[in-house]
Amino acid sequence: MGPSFSKFYDFQIWQWPSQATNQQQPQIEVDDKSEVFLIEFHVTKVNQQKNYIGNSQEPVSSHEQTASDITRLVFLSKHEMMSQDLNGGCLCSLLREFEIPVEDHGNMIQQIVGLAGTSTMPIVVDIKHVELMVVVVPIVDSVRDYDTIILDSMETYEPKSIPATKSSIEALEKIMFQPSSNSIRELAVVENFVPRS
Repeated sequence: MGPSFSKFYDFQIWQWPSQATNQQQPQIEVDDKSEVFLIEFHVTKVNQQKNYIGNSQEPVSSHEQTASDITRLVFLSKHEMMSQDLNGGCLCSLLREFEIPVEDHGNMIQQIVGLAGTSTMPIVVDIKHVELMVVVVPIVDSVRDYDTIILDSMETYEPKSIPATKSSIEALEKIMFQPSSNSIRELAVVENFVPRS
């Protein structure tokens, strides 16, 4: 069974707090009558792999690799922010560019506009796209499968022998062998030697 692939995404929308923090982002104002909102889009694309054995509920191993990480800053006036609609506007264009399904645009824009109505602090939109590969290895009966593998390999194995030449046989090292006290024979040491048929 080959690996299966799926794609999904998740998002989180939040706003910098109004209270001073060690990473406080400044409130941006053009003048007393016109407020400008900073929206930070952070888009991350991630490749994940999860490996399972049999019908296990939890993966035996998994890893994740970030494929790309994009940050885009957008400045919108209060009028532009409050007049966003699903048919156009800067936010819709950005969400399409960031590969967010059209059916989710309304929910995301509503959350962004809702935060803009409470404060002029920067709004952060974190989007994470995940491409998941799932590999399932079946549980095997090791004894039966090893026997099958060995038998199959024995049946399909065809040795590719190359006959030795006369000169290579004559060049072999010769040693003296004495099987009994009254006879001496000369032998040649041969490794991986296949006689010519």
